Amino acid sequence: MTRAKKVYWAGDLFDLKDLIGNRMLADAFEHQAEGRWHAVLPQESEANGKRSNSIRDNDLEMLFTSDAVVANFDGTDLDSGTVVEFCFAKFLDLPVVLLRTDFRNRNDPATCPDPWNLMCSGFPRTEVVLYPAMQKITSLDFASMTADLGWRIVQALDRCAAMPPVASSPEEMFAAFRHAVHSAGGTMPSRFPDERIRAILDARFADKS
Repeated sequence: MTRAKKVYWAGDLFDLKDLIGNRMLADAFEHQAEGRWHAVLPQESEANGKRSNSIRDNDLEMLFTSDAVVANFDGTDLDSGTVVEFCFAKFLDLPVVLLRTDFRNRNDPATCPDPWNLMCSGFPRTEVVLYPAMQKITSLDFASMTADLGWRIVQALDRCAAMPPVASSPEEMFAAFRHAVHSAGGTMPSRFPDERIRAILDARFADKS
């Protein structure tokens, strides 16, 4: 039986709306994915109120062991932690869906089609899902909106996962992964010895065979 691929759910974790919204949307996403994708929510491992390097490294470990990422790009300014996680996802050549339900445009459409800083656009194996919630709510209830958005995320993730990887060989991907681990610093090098990196990549490439 094909394993469910892990999707790291990146986004704000600062208030009840964030926590409830993440869980509801992840549940809808998993239902629409029918066992193919499994959402990994950092909020479920951050049980205390401390913000430290151990929290950062725990979140990065979850990201580094995932197969794809959904990054919430809501807000007048993008959450800085989410942007860092997005950058590491690209270092690891992971498929990423950039999700925005915020109707506000924070960019000049003449220079960038996406409603955020253009430096966060144009990356390979990346799909954008724009879902202006305030406009959708006039015709759909919350349950229907969540189910619809979950389906759209699944479709977008399937598309970018089908795109060819940037790395041309397992050894090239190993070098990139190892570099990302050591670039992160902290406890990441001890959490990811070479044999663990190879095991993660072997599983990832086995899924494609």
